Amino acid sequence: MIVTVISRWLVVVALGVFGKDILGKGVLGAGVLGALLATGGIATAQAEEASSGQHEQGQKSEGDKEAADDTSEAGDYTIVDGKVDQGTYDGYLTYSRVCQACHGPDGMGSSFAPSLKERVKSRTFADFAGTVAGGMEIQPGLVMPAFADDPNVMNNLENIYSYLKARAADDIERGRPEVMEDASEEESRSDDV
Repeated sequence: MIVTVISRWLVVVALGVFGKDILGKGVLGAGVLGALLATGGIATAQAEEASSGQHEQGQKSEGDKEAADDTSEAGDYTIVDGKVDQGTYDGYLTYSRVCQACHGPDGMGSSFAPSLKERVKSRTFADFAGTVAGGMEIQPGLVMPAFADDPNVMNNLENIYSYLKARAADDIERGRPEVMEDASEEESRSDDV
């Protein structure tokens, strides 16, 4: 958690020092941002792996709610009894609000933007983060905007990536996924009965 915050802070500092030029200048800009984000993700994963059990990337866990409490690496998601973890659900919500207009419902693509369900199969988180933050000019006049200044997107990059990885693996059907209930909510509901 702390390392992730530091990683995002480093991105903000890089943007402040170098300006948006660092993001919009091709492979170098995307690589710099991707390295900053990936470094935080790797450090976060190592810290959390030391403190708890670890799922493989994209691994589903049926009936193991404790393991579903935290996703430590970008792309990790947990599905229990057909319901997704909170981070993956937040990724779905952010995708629906920000990305769906161009990339289509459920990451399926459109006439002018690619299927992210397919594209995420061959892209690392660093590649994905660099493109989202820095934008991309597909052809003259057709541009994917940069989202580096959008805190909703930047704070949910890992969640969006996890949602898309789950869609790419066909572990989530089309439409709004159901979210796992928090264990404390379940306990309070069972106390009411």
